[in-house]
Amino acid sequence: MGAAQSLGGALGGLLVGAVLGRLGEGRTLRLALGLAGLGLLGGALLPPWPLLAGSAFLLGAGGALFGAVAGAIRLGEAPPELRGRVAGGFLFLSGALAPLGPLLGGALAGVALPLPFLLAGGLLLGLAPLWRRGRAA
Repeated sequence: MGAAQSLGGALGGLLVGAVLGRLGEGRTLRLALGLAGLGLLGGALLPPWPLLAGSAFLLGAGGALFGAVAGAIRLGEAPPELRGRVAGGFLFLSGALAPLGPLLGGALAGVALPLPFLLAGGLLLGLAPLWRRGRAA
């Protein structure tokens, strides 16, 4: 499943420029959240492995699209003299908070295995239509 997710991420990374040029920032971010959300929800269904691999692929593609565009926006909005601090602050916070995901996911999976995937996928799909960025949104 890691290979399928990595392939999705590679394809998402290769296509980010074309997708961004065609859809704009807001729509690309909504597409990315939708792809990742569908990937998580697909995994929650505990399907046969080929479908699970497809879900992992969608999750990887959505994650790559979102990460590239959100990172560019984050640094593009920062004043040039603060971009290093913004990037460093983001990396620090994301690294410091990273252990919370597995802890919460493990606790939720202890209740029901699909629960963390259902909640995360539902959250991403719920956020997708609300995301706005610039006039293209």
